[in-house]
Amino acid sequence: MATTTPKMRSIAGLLVPNYLTEREDDFTFNVTYLANRTVKDLCKLAAQSGSKFSASELESAYNDLLDQAKTELYSASTVEFGFTNNSLGVDGPFIGPKAAFNPEENSVSIRSSQRAEFREDLKKINVIVSGVEENLPTITRVIDIVTEKVNSQITPGGNLNGEGKRIKIVGTEGKTVGFFFINADNDTETAVSKTAVSRNDPSFFSFTIPALANGSYYLEIASQYGGNSKTVLKEVRRNRFPYKLTVDNEDDRPVIE
Repeated sequence: MATTTPKMRSIAGLLVPNYLTEREDDFTFNVTYLANRTVKDLCKLAAQSGSKFSASELESAYNDLLDQAKTELYSASTVEFGFTNNSLGVDGPFIGPKAAFNPEENSVSIRSSQRAEFREDLKKINVIVSGVEENLPTITRVIDIVTEKVNSQITPGGNLNGEGKRIKIVGTEGKTVGFFFINADNDTETAVSKTAVSRNDPSFFSFTIPALANGSYYLEIASQYGGNSKTVLKEVRRNRFPYKLTVDNEDDRPVIE
């Protein structure tokens, strides 16, 4: 019979130099992930671990619960589901006491917070530092040329200039390298076309931002650049710029008459 008590395990990872600070001894910790588990995967694993339900029964029950959770959440209930408590919020400005919802300025979003019961579980997980990750491409600063915003807003169709360490895009045939925007809400990935990259240097880059819908995105870089023109790493090194970049298609540039 399956137990509801999780097995406490260890997680391992590597230290990565934090180029966003001036300290040379400042590192961040990157977890080494072992697998990517979908709901279907979890149902299969639970069935194999001794659940009295089959994988298909578990998945069917999950889908029923998800549909019910959506119904409640979309009706303005707070919903406990999975690892988080979830509620709806409305973003954007409302100017004046008679203001109404404006789809061009306002949007409905899901707000999630970690459930309190997991805080104690997380304290019991052993963290193992495996070493220092070297040769990671690291973006330290980006500038949206249209708005001149730094590390914040980006404009689809405009140029994005960036600075960093080992950020030259290099790759051998068959390897996936380049710049990628990852939707912060659903992890959808949008690649930057190679033809959109106008500058590709070890410390600087420039490219045209692809068509992105309103929302928040993470910028990731993947390269086999090894630090000089003769060194190509065997494997692709991929790294994420830690700041969320926001797309707001409302044009706030000054009007030129």
